[in-house]
Amino acid sequence: MGRPTSVSNFVLDLTRKDKGINRRLPQEVIEYGYDLRKKTGRDPDSKESYCGTFVYLGRGENGEVLELHDWLHWKTPDKTITVANVTPTAILPYLSNDEGSIFSIIDYCDILSHAVFEEPQKIFRVQNPMKWQPNEIDGFYLSSINERVTVYPVETKASSTDDDINLVQMNGQYETFVTKMQNQQMAPASIRPLAIKMQGGGLNVAVLEKNAMYHPITNKAAPYFIICNIVRIEFNPRIPSWE
Repeated sequence: MGRPTSVSNFVLDLTRKDKGINRRLPQEVIEYGYDLRKKTGRDPDSKESYCGTFVYLGRGENGEVLELHDWLHWKTPDKTITVANVTPTAILPYLSNDEGSIFSIIDYCDILSHAVFEEPQKIFRVQNPMKWQPNEIDGFYLSSINERVTVYPVETKASSTDDDINLVQMNGQYETFVTKMQNQQMAPASIRPLAIKMQGGGLNVAVLEKNAMYHPITNKAAPYFIICNIVRIEFNPRIPSWE
């Protein structure tokens, strides 16, 4: 097999969905205890862009193959909320079913406030997208309640792409916020990542927090984040282009 025309796109295709380690790597590599992880940024010496990295996991206690948990696996929603669809009627015929349309609905219908607080006007958009390379953030939102500021990096996936939420990418976004705060380019704040997937005419919203069990050296196979809760958002009336 020859070298792919674009190594970056080749690795992206392998890590776009969690299809299991046997779909990401040949058995010869798996036998050595490695898995493949998406990676962004540039090599500090060569300045070439990363497209992925091999991660050594070794073997489990009983010799079993270990693999990465770099994708969000949705569980049954903890609750379902029906939100009034107040999107202007005139724009609905022009609304698509891609990620950009998700943010239109998020803002028109105040979705994040309902999902996180179950109250309106609690979370507000700062900027979409936030182009902090190498980890561009789909959506940047903020709440300030009783002088406690929380920032919400938002990652979205539309039904038109059928991609999984990649936690490596979300961790890069999280670390970008940490770096910005440490460099005093942003005021101190709590960071609450949100993952949103369009499904069945509505939205599934996962509220995440950093997994204390993950360690870049001693426990690389642990998920970057744990799910605090998942909220299912339904709309009344429904969104025609999302059906």
